[in-house]
Amino acid sequence: MARIIGVDPGDTLVKIVELDGSYRKPRLVRVHSEAATPAAPRAVTVAAATRNAIDDGMKGEVRLGHPCREAVLRTLDLPFKGKDALRKVVKAEVEGEIHGYSVDDMVVDFHEIGGGLDDSTRVLVAAVPKEGLRSQLGALEAAAVEPESVDLDTMALWRAADCVGAFEPDEDDDGNPEPSALTAVLEVGSRSVKVLLVDGDQLVDMRVLRLGGASVTEEIAKRHTLPGDLAAEAVQVCSESGTDCEFEVASELPANPGASDDDGDAPLDEPVDVEMRSVTVTAAEVESVRSGFLRRLARELFRYLAATGKSNMRAVWVTGGSCRLAGVQQVLTEVFGVEPRELNVLDHVQHDLDEDDVQDLGHRLAVAVGLALGPLGGPEGFDMRQEDLAFTRGFERIKFPLTIMLMVGLLALFVFGNHQQAKLNHLHLEIGKTHVDERGKIGFFGMVNSALRGNWWKDQRNFAYERSKGKMYKWKDLEDELVSKPVHERLKIMHARLKGVADYKQKRSGIYEEVSLESGAAVLVRFAEIMQRVESELQRPLVTKISLNMKGERRSLTFHLALRGAGFRGRSEALRTELLAEFKREDSPFLEPQNTRRVWFAEKLFIDQAETKVEGSYFVVTLDIKPTFAPFGEGASGGRKK
Repeated sequence: MARIIGVDPGDTLVKIVELDGSYRKPRLVRVHSEAATPAAPRAVTVAAATRNAIDDGMKGEVRLGHPCREAVLRTLDLPFKGKDALRKVVKAEVEGEIHGYSVDDMVVDFHEIGGGLDDSTRVLVAAVPKEGLRSQLGALEAAAVEPESVDLDTMALWRAADCVGAFEPDEDDDGNPEPSALTAVLEVGSRSVKVLLVDGDQLVDMRVLRLGGASVTEEIAKRHTLPGDLAAEAVQVCSESGTDCEFEVASELPANPGASDDDGDAPLDEPVDVEMRSVTVTAAEVESVRSGFLRRLARELFRYLAATGKSNMRAVWVTGGSCRLAGVQQVLTEVFGVEPRELNVLDHVQHDLDEDDVQDLGHRLAVAVGLALGPLGGPEGFDMRQEDLAFTRGFERIKFPLTIMLMVGLLALFVFGNHQQAKLNHLHLEIGKTHVDERGKIGFFGMVNSALRGNWWKDQRNFAYERSKGKMYKWKDLEDELVSKPVHERLKIMHARLKGVADYKQKRSGIYEEVSLESGAAVLVRFAEIMQRVESELQRPLVTKISLNMKGERRSLTFHLALRGAGFRGRSEALRTELLAEFKREDSPFLEPQNTRRVWFAEKLFIDQAETKVEGSYFVVTLDIKPTFAPFGEGASGGRKK
């Protein structure tokens, strides 16, 4: 259930209420009130009180009341009907009726109060200076409070009176509604009196009189040079008891009660002698001042009614902090000719307040309750949050910069997209984008064009294969397929079709490049390569015998090598080292000896006794051959380096 907070700045007391429920059955959840501090700016006092109320637990949408005494009210007859048409012209029309202000520096709103002559519309226009309203909104914003709407306190008073049934027609003795007549609603405050005239449920006029009950206290305080609280206490005592009030007050208060000593240390705690004086406020004096206020009130009300030309009153409702001031009821009865009834909204609102709170606050909360009732229904008020003072939610505040950011982002995305498209087009050109010349001949750019250059592809002896039974895949089929496929797939398609041609030709010829055939010639070629690599180190080696066995599982190559002369054993180590390295080569046909008990590199010494007497040795080397090996490895080149 939605909750609403109504903030009534008041004259001397800030009233804040929290409501929920419905318009006809509202419930008062919380109430908060704070007296205005004379030393602090009014806007700051209202903001602080609202912040305190929220900190105490109030929740909901905040609706602020603005004093009608700060607004300029004018009644206009406009030759238009419909709110939209009226809104377009009302500010320009009221400009000539407002003196002392520039209408551009004011928030202007209107309320229809009936039909005029010749199909015109009569409107009540309210114009509020932006300066004061901006000051109040700024103070609330500084206190982290953001009112969603601002209405005049007089419109809130009208809504509160409507909610409690103040405008329901009376009935005669037979139960029939009496003829329509005016209803007056007044709030007698400390420094202002708000007056509303309502015909049935239609607002006729409203006015704010700049006088209030606080003038009695202020006059007594001025006469006797008293603080405001003492003057109010004296007026209350004299009014209730009818006797004089005597008390003593300080002749002169210290200029700075919390002052420190000359050295700037902590404030002095010693008592200060203060000269006292006696003050006597007489009951006759209070009665005289109050009578003067009542006479001014009666005079202003008579003058207002004479200006409106309205006199047929059926009911008068009164509320406000000074409505219970002695003599007010009699003045209102004399002016309106009807005995007034107190408008106590707490009698019509569900609440949990005790009797003392009801007695103290019931006649003070009408405006605050009326403000909180706005979203729940009832008469529509003024909207003072317009133009540069309009309420903006979080999204509304960032909407414009967010729109700019989105525009910049879209522009950046557009530029980036164009850049990427240009890069893609460049890549397509590099790979092989399709090209059609003036005669309709199809060609390709880039790598595809380089690969297809010449007539090799068009010759069926080179490029043609049976892709399906009885159907040959030729150059024209490849060209059509390349055109139909995306550019990035064209090189892959060409590779796949060439693979198809190779497979087809291998199948027809029976020759496959991956077939492995062990070859004795390949073994001998590799043996020759080994001997060629170490020939210089062996120094004129002599191979006396070669035995190659390629049968069975134990295939081997055995050769006898004769070395003679000084250092023949050292020279034989070059051959041994080369053979050990050969075993580790992946494409070698020779297998590293597995049987460690068999001597694969045997030595047999000899001496040339007949001729040279030179010593030497026969080396018998047995190399095992792998079961399978590639026949055309490095040895197939005949020892040539690739």
